[in-house]
Order: sequence, then structure tokens, then C-alpha cells
Amino acid sequence: MSALRWIGALSLGVGLTLTACGGGDDGDANDSDTSGGDVQTLTVKSSDALKFDPEDLSARAGEVRIIHENGGATTHSFVLDQQDFKLTDDDEGEIDLAAGDYIFYCDVPGHREAGMEGTLTVSP
Repeated sequence: MSALRWIGALSLGVGLTLTACGGGDDGDANDSDTSGGDVQTLTVKSSDALKFDPEDLSARAGEVRIIHENGGATTHSFVLDQQDFKLTDDDEGEIDLAAGDYIFYCDVPGHREAGMEGTLTVSP
């Protein structure tokens, strides 16, 4: 293969790889992406102080990707009350939510009772 053809093939491969990878939001842990796309992304961090940061989240009704980051040394979870949705430690998942207020909490024994819960408000 000539050098020119090889460079062309390499350029095409790199371009396709970059397109397939897409871009991401490089915002801080408290940012939520509620712009334009079909799936919104919310990030929440748990800590050994038995708190979530932030304790209050908001999103629009529809598909929501939730990223749970465990900032502590012990296991923590993110559970949406009345939903079949649970994340443990550093995990993420998607859920389709209707408008309303949802309580989230850590279901590790004693953590919710110590105040490890928050509210996710979903607007229409």
C-alpha cells in the first residue's frame, strides 16, 4: 500500500473512532445536563458523612441517566423510592421518570435513618 493510501486509511479510521466515542460533559459533580439531548444526566456523590451531594436534584420527565459516585471508604447506594432502581458505589444507570417528586436514599443499614436521603424533582 502506498504511503498516501495508508495515511488516508489511517485518517478515516481515526475520524470514525472519534465520531463513535462522542463527547461528554466535563462539568463538576453537581452539574446536570438538561440541554437538548434525549437523555439527561445527573451526578450525585455519597460520602461517609452519610450525606448526598447534592441532596436535591431536578430533571425533566423522560429518560434520566444517574451517575452515583462513592466518595467514601464504605459502601453506599442510591435507591429511588417506589422505583425499581438501585446503584451501588461507583455506578450509573438510566430510568424513565414521570413528573413528580421522588425520594432517594442509601439502603445500607443505618444510613437512611442517619439522614442519608434527598429529593429528585421531575418537572413535566
